Formats: sequence, C-alpha cells, structure tokens
Amino acid sequence: MTISKRALCAAMLAATISYSDTAVVEARAQAGAMRFDLPAQDLASTLRAIARQGDREILFADEEVRGKRSGAIRGIYTVEQAVRLAIGEDLVVREESGALVVRGNPGRAGGAAAQAEAQDAITVTGSRIRGAEGPSPVIIVSRRGLEEQGIPDMASVSRILPQNFTGGQNPGVAGGGDQGGYNNINNSTTLNLRGLGSDATLTLINGHRLPYDAVNQGVDISIIPLVALERIEVIADGASALYGSDAVGGVANLILRRDYAGLLTSARVGASTEGGNVQQQYSGVGGTRWAGGGFMAAIDYTKATPIYADQRDYTRGLASSQMLTNDSRQVSGVLTAHQDLADWVAFELDAELADRRSRKGVAYSVTAPVTTYGQISLPVVRTYAFTPLLRFKPGGGWESTLAVTKGESSTVSTARRYINGLQIGRSAYDNYLTNFEASAEGPLVQLPGGAARLAIGGGYRRFRLDFNVRSTSGGVTTVTRDASERRESLFGYGELSVPIVGPANRMPWLEAVRLSAALRYERYTGIDEVATPKLGLIYAPHPGITFKYSWGRSFKIPTLQQVNQPREAILLRANQFSTQPTPPLPAGATVLVVAGGNPGLRAERATSSTLSVEFKPVDGLRLEASWFDIDYRGRIASGISNYTTAFTNPAAAAFVLYAPSAEQQQRLIADAPLGLENQSGQPYEPAQVAAIVDASLRNTARERTRGIDIAADYTAALGGGSQIKLAASASYVEGKRQPVVDQPYEGRAGLIFTPPHWRGRGSVDWQNDVLQFSASLNYLGSTFDNRYPVKATIGDFTTLDLSGSFRPAVRSGPFRNTEWRLSLQNLLNEEPDRIRNASAAAIPFDSTNQSPIGRFASLSVTKQW
Repeated sequence: MTISKRALCAAMLAATISYSDTAVVEARAQAGAMRFDLPAQDLASTLRAIARQGDREILFADEEVRGKRSGAIRGIYTVEQAVRLAIGEDLVVREESGALVVRGNPGRAGGAAAQAEAQDAITVTGSRIRGAEGPSPVIIVSRRGLEEQGIPDMASVSRILPQNFTGGQNPGVAGGGDQGGYNNINNSTTLNLRGLGSDATLTLINGHRLPYDAVNQGVDISIIPLVALERIEVIADGASALYGSDAVGGVANLILRRDYAGLLTSARVGASTEGGNVQQQYSGVGGTRWAGGGFMAAIDYTKATPIYADQRDYTRGLASSQMLTNDSRQVSGVLTAHQDLADWVAFELDAELADRRSRKGVAYSVTAPVTTYGQISLPVVRTYAFTPLLRFKPGGGWESTLAVTKGESSTVSTARRYINGLQIGRSAYDNYLTNFEASAEGPLVQLPGGAARLAIGGGYRRFRLDFNVRSTSGGVTTVTRDASERRESLFGYGELSVPIVGPANRMPWLEAVRLSAALRYERYTGIDEVATPKLGLIYAPHPGITFKYSWGRSFKIPTLQQVNQPREAILLRANQFSTQPTPPLPAGATVLVVAGGNPGLRAERATSSTLSVEFKPVDGLRLEASWFDIDYRGRIASGISNYTTAFTNPAAAAFVLYAPSAEQQQRLIADAPLGLENQSGQPYEPAQVAAIVDASLRNTARERTRGIDIAADYTAALGGGSQIKLAASASYVEGKRQPVVDQPYEGRAGLIFTPPHWRGRGSVDWQNDVLQFSASLNYLGSTFDNRYPVKATIGDFTTLDLSGSFRPAVRSGPFRNTEWRLSLQNLLNEEPDRIRNASAAAIPFDSTNQSPIGRFASLSVTKQW
C-alpha cells in the first residue's frame, strides 16, 4: 500500500468516526431509542424483527415462545423496552455476554422450582449449563451483522475473525493450497484459531460434530449456506473438558435457524476489478411454523472463476496459466425441524448436504504452461450429515437429550501431472462419523446465590478414514495407498455451576460470584485415554464490570492422516537450500529429504489459561480485554519447520545426517510408496548425496502461544429513527516452538507463513428503515522473512470495505420486501507484498496472510415473498 493510500484510508475512517461520535453524544438523551413499527404477530417473529432492526442478539428457546403472540409495537423505544413490551409478564429478559436472553418469569409461579424451570433457556458455547455464563469469553457473530458488512458466505467469515489464522485449509492459500507447508486438497475452509492448526480447532453445528474433511482433521464450514445461519459462537480457549479432542485452540459453534416462516430468495454477482474471480451466488430459505413445530430449509449455489497469474502485476513473471485462486462450483443445503411429541418430549432434526467441484492449476515453470510442465487437480467433494435428537423434560427443571449423528465427507481428486509426459493420479478420501450422545442438565440445590446446576453426559464416537491413492503412467496403474483406518472413543463428562453470589444476596462491590468445574474422560480404543479438567471463576463487583478466569487442560489425538501419511523420499540439489553449512556442500551435491507420517505418534496435551474483564460504563458501550496462554506439549509437527534452512538452524541439527551410506539411502527410499522423487534435475547417484534431511512428523517437545484480545462496541440511536454502531476488535499473539528438548525455540508468530503478531478489524454501521451503510477496516500486521541470510520485512496488509443497502419503503408491487446491496471489498485495491523464493515458479507473496483478490465489487438483491 502506498503512503497516499494509507492517508486516504485513515482519513476516511477518521472522518466517519468523528461524525459518529458527535451523533452519539447528541443521542444519549434518547437512551439508545429507535422507532419500531411492528404488527401484531407470533412472538418469535417479533423478537427476530427487533433483533434485526436493533442489531442485537436476542436469544430464546423455541419452547418458551411457542404459541405466544405479541401485540403491535409502534413508537420509539430502546431494544430492551421493545422486547419487554413484546414478551409481556410471562417472560423476562436480561443481558448476558452482550446478548439479550428471554426466559420464563419465575415470579409468575413462585418458588425455587419455578426459578429452576425458568432456566430452561439458552446454552451458550463454553458451558453445558443452561442459562449459565461460561468462564471463557464468547465471540458472537450474527448472520445479519455479516450480511450488513457485505460478507457473502461462510468461507469469508474465516478472514474477518482476528483470532483466526487463514493459513492451512483455506481456498485463499495459493499454489494449490500448499504454500508454507500447508495442504488443501479439496478447496475447503476450516477455522484455525490462534494459528495452532485446523485440527486443533473444534467446529460444531448446533452443538454436534460433523465428519472430518479430506485428509486433515478439520471441519469444512463453507458447506453451510449463510442464509441458514442464525449466529456463530466462538470461544478461543481450550475446551476439551467440555467437548473432547480437537478443542485445543478453541471451539466454533455454528447455530442454525431453528425454523422460518415464509420464503426468502437472493441473488448476487461480483468480480475483482483487476480481473478474474467472477462470482455468482443464488440462495433461498423457506419454512413454516405450526402449533408445536416448524422447519427451515435453505439452499445455496455458488460459482467462482479463477484468478490467473497474468491478471496481477506482481505475478506476471509466472506462467500465465498459473492459478492464484481456484475455479469452483458448490451446491449446499440445510434442513432443520422440530416437533413437540408431548408436553415432556420433543423431536429435532438437523441435516446438511453439499457437493463441491473445483479446478486447480499449478505451473512448475515460468515459461511452460500448466499442461506442459505442471499439474491440474480436479477435486470433487460430497458431504452429508444428519442428527436426529429427542429432548425430554422429566420435571424438576431438568432436561435431557438423546442424539445420534451420522455423516460422511468424500473427496475424490483427479490430478493430471505433466512431467515427461502425462501422469494421472487419483486420490480418494472418505471420512465417516457415527456419534451417540446422551446428556442431562438441571438444578441440584438452591443456594443463597441461586440454583447450583449440573450437566452430565456420555456417549460413543466412531470415525473412519478410507483412502485410495493410485497413479497411471504409460498405461500402467500403480496403487500406492489402499487402506481403511478407524478409531472408537468412549467418553463421559460432567460440569457443575455454583452461584455463590446472585441477585438475592448481592451486596456493594459483590454483584455476582460463580464457580464452575468440568471434567471429561475419554478413551480411544488401543491408542490412549485421558481425563481433562477445567475450572472457572466469574466475579462481578458491579453490574457493569465482570471478571472471568478459566484454567483447563486439553488434548488432541493424532489424526488418521498424521499416523498413516505415506513416506516420501525427495532428491533435491544442494543449491536449492537457502543456507549452506560451513564448509558448504560440494558443487553438484544432492540432498535426500524424507517426510511423511509416523505410526508412533502420541496424543498432544495442552494447558490453557484465560483472564478477561468486561466493562460497560454507559448504555450501549461495551469494552472487553482478555489475556490467554496455551502451553502445548507433544505437538505433532515436522522437527524442521523450514527444510531450506536445515543446515544452519541449530534446532534442526538432530534431523540432518551428513555423508549417508548407500544402504541408509536405499532403506529410506524403499519405505516410500512412490519410491524416489527426483526433483534435482540430474541422475541419482548415492555417492553424490551429501546429506539426508528428516522432515517426517513427530511429537515436538513444546509449543507456547500467548497474547491478548481486545474488543469494543457502541450502539446508539440517532435522530429520525436511525441507529449507529461502532465496533472494533484486535488480537495480539506470540508463538514459539521447541522442536527438541534443550534446543532453542523457533518463532511461530510474526514470521512468514505464520500468524502476524497483530490482527484487527474495526467497523462503523449506520441504518434507518430504508438505508444501511457500513465501513470496515481490516488490518494484518507485518511479518518477518527469516529464510535467507539477508532478512526482510513483509509489510502489513490493510484493506477498507464498504457495503450499503436500500430497502424500498413500499407496501405493494415487485419491490415490496426487497433489499438491494452494493459491496466493495478492498476499496483501495491493496496488493500483497512480494516475497523472495528459491524457485522462480513459486508464488511471490505470502498467501496465508495476504490475498490476491484485490478490489472486489458485488451487487445483490434479496426478496421476502
């Protein structure tokens, strides 16, 4: 970005905020009020309309509002006042974690039992106790908020969360998705909280698991249509005690719409102004409600063309057929339904289905096209999952559930490799999941501070990975992998929430005190067993100040791919390494690099601590700061983070063998299913191999990640029935890894292909009944390229996004209930910084952090029928 662009970007945002601050000061006397004009209708529709207009999260249980209606709400009210008018005296509303929670009113029936029944409301991610606030900070992102900022799909969500690293399984990672040592065989999008890996972030749908995606142990969030989403709840804190393996970096829970009344359709077209990335998206959501039940069905179709290297100035040196982004087409659908079977039992169903087809082109030369010297991959992904659930109310404020999840994610990728003729490879990966889980939650005993509550549960999980890898060359087909690996897990958990101080016994500077404890036991047949605890404390000295602290342990079982990944033996020229030992290797020498899985891998263990404070000094303003520390032991990774520096990095010394014998070389080559992959450009001669570099996976000694998160948001009403909201969040992370005990630590943050130290996003949103406008500033800090003797800094990546909509105020005709939206992402056309590479054909920018999309313009229209 040039200096003039930075100045313009800063000036635009400063001008926006300056105007906003003035308007907010003038509106304070109105206490955040706005004009509502809602008809008499069922209560659920009214609450959703208030949430949409007021841009507030309003959480309620379907059974609490089912069959209830609200009167017309017309006038100027705060969001809280409008909710109270809508719910009447049978329900109450209070604020929790920035959201308004609607529950039954215990005062209508009286007594501790009624109060316990009133807790039958919301379970927020981070706790299995209904109505309880967990000790970990919760990030809540609403669907409507995403739409208003011009975010079109779930794949884009991963790029705006400051706590998430976009390296790894992300379609924005260039070179076929493997830059920086990552792999994305099928164009999926997985969350990667704290940059610990997609396999260390647990992603749930309505609280239940989905099958893993392709070969890596992540969940593809892009298969969920945005129109089917209600909200996303994220805790960037270890949570294995609550949810099991994978939840080391945190948990993301995608909450779907439970039902919907009517039909909504939308269409969107867009393209990058510099060329390529032409997108089409068509979505629909519909459903209905009836006495005791309802359903929602959503479908989404998206299509995008690739960006080629010759469409960007900074990649024109590459082959013109090299793709910077992929060609893709996806159809996905979601169904949710619920039905009361009796007063004490209800049935619920979640189902997801997706089909995605992509095309990736990677050129191995800057002069020859992909079809002469390169590879074209054609992955096809088919995914389904369904979860039927029975919800029981045995009485006494208790609720229990019995759920079964069945799902499959199938990836078949056909690769056409053009090296000395055509070679065709086919890789098939089928992931299967079967999960049975039973749970119960309810009050134990009434204490002066409220009811102590217990959640217990257990179940059985089975998952399997079938893989078949074959290649055809010269009419001969060779099968290199054909196996099926499975794992079974038995688990049980419990969580206790004890309110020491609550509304009934609070006192000055002692508004609330709540203790929590959780424990989970999990046994993986024939592999490992582990018990993980988590302790939490919530202390509120004042209604506007809340402190939270959590401590816990987490774990992650080695993925089936990590254990079974095939061994590789790759021959490289010595001069392909960025640094040389002293004295340097002889001219013409080669190096044998071995990599792959390891059947002896053990479970990873981690200890996490999080301390946060939330401050609400005035109406509409919320400030939050968190400190986190993750001590990760036995981390599964290659002992060599960058093989090109293996000869000069002290931490890699244990993995380098100089002057290997011919017998040692042959033994390693014999273990590789594909044999020797000679990329040296010269014949293999054992006598010329000067060293062996072992980059295979192993349990590294230790990894430490720590940092801070900060967030602020302010909402207020302006004159004329309009509203403005300011929001900002940022995350600072420090990371380091010790590959071997007693060896120096290596940086895992602030370096090329790793998370930058700083990442942040700020936004301002203004709207009234007809117009809506938002501006968002995205910041990714600079990183350091330490791969070569002369170090270099890669500049930060700062973009400005604008989005605005128009809702015609008409009551009839074709434009009734329509919304037109124009969005401009990266308005100032920020370009990635160039990086150095040993190979001229390598992608010349860090695509794990910086994007080649450039300025992107889109137009969408949405209509409610």
